[in-house]
Amino acid sequence: MIKELLSTVAQKRQKKLILLVFCLVLPFRSLFCQEKYNVLFIAIDDLNDYVSLLEDHPGIKTPNLDKFAKEAVTFTRAYTAAPVCNPSRAAVLTGLSPAITGLYDNPDHFQNSEEAMAARLIPEHFKKNGYRTMWSGKLFHTGREQYFSRPGKQRMEEMWDDSRGHDGGYGPMPVKSNIPDSIRHPPLFDYGPWKGPDKDFPDVVNTDITIDRLNQHYESPFFMTLGIYRPHNPWTAPKRFFDMYPLDEVKVPEVFEDDLDDIPEIGKAWAGKPVSLDTLKSIGQWKPVVRSYLASVSFMDYNLGRVLEALENSEYGDNTIVVLWADHGFHLGEKEHFAKYALWEKTTHTLLMAKIPGGPEGERRDQPVNLLDIYPTLIDYCDLPETPQTLSGRSLRPLIEDPGTWSEKPSITYYINGSIGMRSKKWRYIRYYDGTEELYDSREDPDEWKNLAGKAEYKNVIEDFQKQIPSKIKPDVGPIKKQVR
Repeated sequence: MIKELLSTVAQKRQKKLILLVFCLVLPFRSLFCQEKYNVLFIAIDDLNDYVSLLEDHPGIKTPNLDKFAKEAVTFTRAYTAAPVCNPSRAAVLTGLSPAITGLYDNPDHFQNSEEAMAARLIPEHFKKNGYRTMWSGKLFHTGREQYFSRPGKQRMEEMWDDSRGHDGGYGPMPVKSNIPDSIRHPPLFDYGPWKGPDKDFPDVVNTDITIDRLNQHYESPFFMTLGIYRPHNPWTAPKRFFDMYPLDEVKVPEVFEDDLDDIPEIGKAWAGKPVSLDTLKSIGQWKPVVRSYLASVSFMDYNLGRVLEALENSEYGDNTIVVLWADHGFHLGEKEHFAKYALWEKTTHTLLMAKIPGGPEGERRDQPVNLLDIYPTLIDYCDLPETPQTLSGRSLRPLIEDPGTWSEKPSITYYINGSIGMRSKKWRYIRYYDGTEELYDSREDPDEWKNLAGKAEYKNVIEDFQKQIPSKIKPDVGPIKKQVR
């Protein structure tokens, strides 16, 4: 074992020595690859804050995330720009808030937004500045049509040097459905252990492609993306991941009786869609679904670990920024809700981690930040010029390197019809599109069981949040009208 370990270390040193000699004999032009950071950009779909780095749900197993946390900075209060796949990913890729683009929900089409279409997207900006761009998995939103809610086929093809494995799909579906058709649920809302080969999963195939890319040599820096579908449903995963969570040991989240009694009608309506928690409980499916979600999280972690190990063993391990982010959270019964599509903590709170070569390792930052901060942070660290559009976020570099210099402000999440959720260190404030409100003391009431809005003693708290709401919020752009091909 020791002999094999020493051999591996020697091989890595030899690779780096060969690369150094190779670069020294190249013209200055080719040394560009060593002057610029590479970027490994990993997006995870529907991952909530159950991971050990955040809430630490009982029994959850994410060893690779835990290992990565020792090498990276974890932002413990990171929030999404929108609690749904399409607008969240559009916000990250354009760097623009939903309040600017009008993209709030999955049906809102990218091409309907003049602001989104005019923006230079992250991969476009890196390619324009000398980077090789590569894409596998779910990065943009995946819909029924190949270019659903995207800038268009020609532009998509031009922004990537290599798009092998782009998208891939949510499958495989369970061989036998566990949720009866008589129960209202989305088509992908199902689960089951998978007994076929791992390569039946797009996540495995796309991870293999990414590993292969990391084993190649590039003469220019790269911007490499991997979008991991799990734990988005269907919650299928290789059977061994289900075996990690015996059903009798699975803990379902605590649900407060009559939790919805003190919230506005819009919140109540959102809580019951698209799946009813009471219905799942009545057919004995709550705990099996939670188990399947946990299994899918561990399956995601397995693929993540394979990629991070490949990076560590490659010639790029010491010169690559790794940004790991989840597009939004997901309720598994909290607030009597079983989905995303809401503005509470469990839907808006998300995972954001960054590993910067030579930067802090194993540290946490507890200040509220937003996924919109990713784009300006990468521009800052990679020393790129500013984008044509004015980015909505701000670079996290000062927070990463010297937290004492960081000026805190609430993180804002937008949803349909201009509804807003805001999070500071202590408070969560929600204003629905009809003007009704919720307010929670996140320190004293982390589960958000007691709505304090309407109580006179908290009037000043709400007024402070209201001052942070943008004066202009663009209306929802809606479904596609005339699609660009």
